[in-house]
This record gives sequence, structure tokens and C-alpha cells, in this order.
Amino acid sequence: MKKPSKYDRLSQDFPRLYRLEGRETCFTDWGVECGAGWFDLIYKLSADIEAAAREAGLDPNSDAWPRVAQVKEKFGTLRFYLDVAAPWDPSEFAVEGNPDAGMFALRPVAKAPRIRELIREAEARSADICEGCGAPGKLRKNYWIHTYCDLCEARYKRGQKTGI
Repeated sequence: MKKPSKYDRLSQDFPRLYRLEGRETCFTDWGVECGAGWFDLIYKLSADIEAAAREAGLDPNSDAWPRVAQVKEKFGTLRFYLDVAAPWDPSEFAVEGNPDAGMFALRPVAKAPRIRELIREAEARSADICEGCGAPGKLRKNYWIHTYCDLCEARYKRGQKTGI
């Protein structure tokens, strides 16, 4: 059984957004795959997505309502993936990586343009927020790319747990 975390609040406060077919929540198996420092950013994003979905006239009881597929850190910044119900169109996906080198992936973002914009904004803001503790941070490119404040970076370099 996994240890409860502050991220469990997301599935409690936004049950339709964090639903998983056949399970109570998408966090049943893997949880949020990033540090607790981004909780406030992810919580606000979740609230903003639900508000934008309501403004777009989406039905919370339909497949058109956004559903979180995964929340994680990748290359030092937040990645917030949504499932997109079929049929889909290319504008509902973001290109990630380097298409010219043949190294890229398409990831679903959202049906409503405002939701896509909210996700992009939050992912960009995560590069300035310490993933460990939530203080102002900066993107650091070492062996592992991450966004930490000076204190969490020093702890990371000493092999200690980050966050306060």
C-alpha cells in the first residue's frame, strides 16, 4: 500500500479530472511522479482546467471532460498529460523532442484551446519553482536535469533528501 501524500488531495478535490476507468483515481498505482514542491502549481492548474472545461461547456459526466493520464517531471520541468477521447485531431497533441532527428513523441494535451494554454503555462512556470520545496528555483543541468532552489540543490549534491 502506498503512503498517502499531499497529492492525494488532487483526486479528492477533483475526482472527475483524476478519474481512471475501472478505478477510483489515476493515482492508484503510480501517484504523481514529481516532488512536493510543485503541489501548489499542480493544484491551481487542476482548478483552472476544471473551470475552463465548464466555461467551454464540457459535460463533467462525458468522455469530453478532461482526464489526467499522468503528472510527472521530465527534463526538469512539469509534464501534465491528459487523455484525449477519440476521435482526435492533431491540434490536441504537442510535439515533444526533436522531430528533425527522428526523436520525438506526441503527447495529448486537451480538446479545449484554453486548457492547452493553461497546461503550457504551468509547465513553463515549473522551471522557476523548486520541485523539492516550492521556493523559487532554477533549471539545473547536471547528470540529471532538475529545477531546485540553492538549498535543495546543495542537499541533492550531498545525497540528502530534497525539500524542507
